[in-house]
Amino acid sequence: MELFQLRYFVALADVLHFTKASELCFVSQSGLSQQIKKLEEELGMPLFLRTGKKVQLTEAGAVFLKHAKRVMDDVESGKQAIDDLNNLIGGELRIGVTYIFGLLVLPVVELFAKKYPDLKIIVEYGATEPLQNKLLQNELDLVLVISNNEIELPMQKIPLFISKLVMAVSTNNELAKLDSIPFKKLQDIPLILPSRGFNSREFLDTLFEKFNMKPKIPIELNAIHALLKMIETSDWATILTEKALKDWHGIKAIELTGVKTERKSFIITIKSEYEKKAIGLFIEAFRDLVET
Repeated sequence: MELFQLRYFVALADVLHFTKASELCFVSQSGLSQQIKKLEEELGMPLFLRTGKKVQLTEAGAVFLKHAKRVMDDVESGKQAIDDLNNLIGGELRIGVTYIFGLLVLPVVELFAKKYPDLKIIVEYGATEPLQNKLLQNELDLVLVISNNEIELPMQKIPLFISKLVMAVSTNNELAKLDSIPFKKLQDIPLILPSRGFNSREFLDTLFEKFNMKPKIPIELNAIHALLKMIETSDWATILTEKALKDWHGIKAIELTGVKTERKSFIITIKSEYEKKAIGLFIEAFRDLVET
């Protein structure tokens, strides 16, 4: 059994299409089919059901896939460990970013891209739960979140900062004259908020329900940069963590009174014996950024 056979098998199991899998592996379709057949013969069981052009994993294939992926992950970790010993920061750094970190993460990504040209940085935006699932499936290396929820092993939390929610408006907005505003007054102000399903929105909805509020939310946006651009050039308001406004000119943060809105932020990684050197360097750089 060869590593390249496992790579072919995992690729085919992921796409369930011989032509697509062969393209992903940079091998001819006949070459891939031949190696899959050899692997099945060595294992003594079919790994795929082939019905015309349709391909499906057998029960044995599904069982073997878990082990094959683990082997491939271990090999990649081994290669990364050797690179780290040679002080070569290369490979990939896959970062999951939740809504509120959309802008905070960009300066660190830019810094890393310039400092480590051999490192490929992949940034994926999304909601907390789907990103944590991808972390568990080894599709991400770390996830940036703001959440008070507990997590389970093998995930681990690395504390970043505690930040409170504020109302954000354009400096040209009449409301910008205020330094604070009662939370209950928000139901009288049209708001732009992220869609339901995002952790920050769920937290806000919980507060609205607690105070029996029915806020006006005419616009929902999942892209924080676009949201803040709208706030900056209009009379709308939004609610977000004060850290998200770092270095953002043209917008004023107004304190919310009458409610506790402090939330903890974390970097979530997988606890393991070996960690990519790039992960530790990224965490250090990100902490330096948010603490200044």
